[in-house]
Amino acid sequence: RRSYSYYQSTAMFKVLSVVVVLALSTLIANACTNLLVHKALSTDDSNIIAYNADAANLYTSLYHYPAGEHKNGTMRKMWTWDYGTYLGEIPEASETYNVVGNVNEHGLIITESTFGGLQELACTRNTGLVDYGSLIWVTLQRTRTAREAIAHMGELVATYGYASTGESFSIADQNELWYLELIGKGRYEKGAVWVARKVPDGYATGHANQARITTFPMDDPDNCLFSADVVSFARDQGMYSGSDAEFSFSDIYDPVTFDGARFCEARVWSFFSHIMGEEWGAQYLDYAQGYNLTNRMPLWVKPAAQLSPQDVMESMRNHYEGTALDTTGNLFPDVGAGAFSEPIRNHPLTWTSQANPGKEYFNERTIAQSPTGWSIVCQSRAGVAREMAALLWFAVDDSSTSVHFPVYGSVKRVPQGWAGKGPQDGVVPPMMEFSLDSAFYVFNLVANWAYSRWDVIYADVHQEILAKESTYFDMVAKADVAVAEMLAAGDSAGAVDYMTDFSVDIGEQLLKEWFAFFGQLFVKYRDGYVTTASPKNPVCGCDTASLEYSAQWYNRIATETGDHYVVPADAQDDLVVAGVKTKKRASISKRDLRAFN
Repeated sequence: RRSYSYYQSTAMFKVLSVVVVLALSTLIANACTNLLVHKALSTDDSNIIAYNADAANLYTSLYHYPAGEHKNGTMRKMWTWDYGTYLGEIPEASETYNVVGNVNEHGLIITESTFGGLQELACTRNTGLVDYGSLIWVTLQRTRTAREAIAHMGELVATYGYASTGESFSIADQNELWYLELIGKGRYEKGAVWVARKVPDGYATGHANQARITTFPMDDPDNCLFSADVVSFARDQGMYSGSDAEFSFSDIYDPVTFDGARFCEARVWSFFSHIMGEEWGAQYLDYAQGYNLTNRMPLWVKPAAQLSPQDVMESMRNHYEGTALDTTGNLFPDVGAGAFSEPIRNHPLTWTSQANPGKEYFNERTIAQSPTGWSIVCQSRAGVAREMAALLWFAVDDSSTSVHFPVYGSVKRVPQGWAGKGPQDGVVPPMMEFSLDSAFYVFNLVANWAYSRWDVIYADVHQEILAKESTYFDMVAKADVAVAEMLAAGDSAGAVDYMTDFSVDIGEQLLKEWFAFFGQLFVKYRDGYVTTASPKNPVCGCDTASLEYSAQWYNRIATETGDHYVVPADAQDDLVVAGVKTKKRASISKRDLRAFN
């Protein structure tokens, strides 16, 4: 997602370059990560797409669009997802499919990350009726397969014009997994240019706010699709003069920079390094660091070991731990991690220091972030009936502190505490209304409490997340058997009702349990102590222990404060009475008093 000024009139184009420069300066702070795993690489024969939607102003709801039939002449209102700006109307399809989150009832998945691209190609409401959010949810409601989706997205922007900047899309069905990149034509023409690559069997890929498709085959429609003018448009605008074979989508429409490598590609690098090994990661470290932009990573990789959906969920909790980009301060000194090994950094992404004027500094931009709207892991499962093909594992807020719970793509309703509409529906979400009935705020409570003492609290949070997700996978396995039996018996309606009740019940119960878990954490980690149950203790039924700083942090305090906090060497030996130092009698140390413990 992005956060930049919306162009309110044609006259605003006169300052387009200034506006887009400001846009790009905030783009990275409000951005997204996608990880893609081909079904031949997954442990359960499912195409997997993981997606973190990151933006501080994104209130999380689980969007639901029921299936419907529409009379000829019915019009659909269009709003931008980023701004809630009304764009106009387009004709509605005669039939629309059930959509929940980023999956539909046919097992189709579509997610995104914004790469922005060339300033002159930025599109607005003055250039089209379809923004990137509409490309996701309109297409999910109208198509059944990945190839159908790619074709329809191309038709939408060609017919009605495009109203966003450059986007990468992840698209999957039960059989195929695709990676699509698209950018508008700015003021030059209506529509957009795009290219889509099919992920090879057994491979994984990812994208995170940087266009990654370079050269591509133009004679292999089974594995590569593209707009007819993807090269000629660049030539016409003087952007490219080489051959078709040498044309690189990324290098022309979104050239990689330090920002694109360090803040964006580094996230893909961290995923690839984890599944490919340290030797692979070392090979491309200088690129991920932004120091060698010619050492670009491959578009996809083929690891030796298969990946489970749980593995992918864990990859979305990544803060670069254990790598050269580690943000916890555990591998090398990092004052940004504070006293408690905190991997999260406050925004802005880049900053300056009066200690070194003229230099610009930055924070790492990791996969897991505090300002995340939702974190989802979507499966399109091969070998099962269409009604149960899509399984959406939905989580809200920071992906490192939230639980993914299962929602089938055919459900007729979603849990109340998670349900809602968004700006793309012309609705202002209730961001400013705190409620314990809101999953968004309940999960924020746990996340923000974990931030307060990450080094000790997060271990409890992570353990609870893994336990719940493990339970849910077991429950899904049993539910799948029941649903399959109903479908085999011809009871499709009963199967959909079963999947709906199953998904809703888990979501509603999780909301209650997670608030109770927050209470447990609050009681245990309060006021700088760890408080645990001790029924035999008559004072409080508990035991308390101090949460000390790390040795590294104590060393830093001693170094930076000098003698300010040094206890005099003879402080416990002598007593001063009326200005005269005398040997004191034995007394209870103040340090042993209850008030000091």
